[in-house]
Amino acid sequence: MKKFLRKHWPLVAMGFLLAAMTVYLYQARTESVEQKAAQGKDSEEGIRLKDIHYVQDDPAHKVKWALDASEAKLSKDQQFATFVNFHLTLKPENKPVVTVQGKQGEFDKRTGLLVLQGDLTGETEDGYRFATEQAVYHHKEGYLETDRDIKISGSFFSIEGKGLFLDLSKEKLQILSNATTLIYGEPPAL
Repeated sequence: MKKFLRKHWPLVAMGFLLAAMTVYLYQARTESVEQKAAQGKDSEEGIRLKDIHYVQDDPAHKVKWALDASEAKLSKDQQFATFVNFHLTLKPENKPVVTVQGKQGEFDKRTGLLVLQGDLTGETEDGYRFATEQAVYHHKEGYLETDRDIKISGSFFSIEGKGLFLDLSKEKLQILSNATTLIYGEPPAL
């Protein structure tokens, strides 16, 4: 073996050098692919913002709205946004303002849909309150709807049911099914 190493040492040394270079290049290529994957994920997401205030006041729509959120992520083309810990203010023309708060939501500019979810609570300017788990606000048509359990309360009543349709510009409210109403106060004199 010693005789072989003395005679062929340049080839053995080149073999070790070639093996070391192969390992080094393989590791560099793997790290490059991982970095590109991480960069690709960030570029798909687009922009990440903190403490946002977004106003939608297009004169073509009867209901204007403003969204405040602790964090938002915009898609690369800025047509889709997700947000967390939000406060949404819906302002119909010459009607009571409605506010909605929740944990997370999504807005698609193309469809005009705001999907709101996570312990939603809402209140109208004239004192009515509602709570549900999820709702969708249709920006183009100006109404809020849900197919989930809903609870609505006012100063003298509470209603529980399943599903809600609230047309803000017409001040029209419908509980879609299984409605139970409680009326508080003195019974009416007959």
